[in-house]
Amino acid sequence: MLPYRRLICMDVGKLEQKLKSTKKPAEELELLDEVAAHYYDHEEYETALDYYRRAEELAPSGNSRAYYLGQRGICHYLLHQDKEAHQALESARETFQVENKDFDPELYGLVYYFLGSLYEYSDRTEDSLQCRLESLNYLKHLHREAQWMLLAGLSRNYEEEGQFREAAKFNTQAISLISDNDPEVAYIFESLGFNHYELAEYDKALEYFSQVLEVAPDFERKDDIYFNIGLCNQRLRNFQTALDSYLKILELKELKRSTESRCWLYIEIMHCYYLLKRHKESLEYVERALELSVEDKEERAEIHSYLTNNYHALGRFEEAAKAGEETLAISDQFHNLEIMLPNLAMSHYHLGENKKFRFYRDQCNRDFPNLSWTKQLNKLEA
Repeated sequence: MLPYRRLICMDVGKLEQKLKSTKKPAEELELLDEVAAHYYDHEEYETALDYYRRAEELAPSGNSRAYYLGQRGICHYLLHQDKEAHQALESARETFQVENKDFDPELYGLVYYFLGSLYEYSDRTEDSLQCRLESLNYLKHLHREAQWMLLAGLSRNYEEEGQFREAAKFNTQAISLISDNDPEVAYIFESLGFNHYELAEYDKALEYFSQVLEVAPDFERKDDIYFNIGLCNQRLRNFQTALDSYLKILELKELKRSTESRCWLYIEIMHCYYLLKRHKESLEYVERALELSVEDKEERAEIHSYLTNNYHALGRFEEAAKAGEETLAISDQFHNLEIMLPNLAMSHYHLGENKKFRFYRDQCNRDFPNLSWTKQLNKLEA
């Protein structure tokens, strides 16, 4: 995808013949520029680079020289010659004279645009951001494609810095400029979904993640999009819709016969079934997850904890109490411990095991004092 293109209609052969015969430096420079632009437009960057290099040597100092340094830097960039691109673009940046009449705002903006990309590839986020912010000052002079790519790049910089409100702002501007038919639009929708999710704006995040699948039904990371849709629906307490997303991922994995671990997916499915009070189905996925080889002890404990959660809900208090203590023997630090611990305490309460009830109730008070379940436990007499 090219953010900068110049269309030349004249036959390049005639231009090259004319270039050979000219004796005037000003005419030679103009012809070199036109021939180079022709080859650039046809993505023949090596040839374009040769002509831009000749033009650079012939150009007078100041903005004319800066222009050809910038053009050479862009060609190096598109040829993946990052070191040479960086040197040429930096030289162009230092050579430009913004206050002079022959200053080219488009090329100046592009120099900073490409420098921003080079710095991003080198993980120099702050340098990349500063270059892109300078390029943003010349946004109106850039080609439409370069405009939305610059805005999307700024969004990535702000995402990297954890400034998701700024990231969302620039992604939204990029969306307004990019064509709906451009394959890149799906990635911007995905990025916008991520921005709003991190801002806890789950309804907006859900909208953008859903749009990814609308504009790109065969999106390369479809599993991730379904997962993100599921997470958004969980946060919005749309547990059935979340469950549908996770089951869709599982279906896709089974169709592709994926060998990737399904442990995380089983956990989300069992969790949704539990919240939907479909405890037998939740237990089915707990058993499926327990058959997997899971090295991470916190993850193993989280899976095992749903035995307690579901057994307690089904009134199988002895099994719930036993499973809970086995879970804590694996690990007492795992995701959703705040769900299992009250269930474990209540199981001992129903069994009349007052000493153990008080022990786990006290643990709830210590670890989760503001949890509504903890407040309920404190109302019970041991």
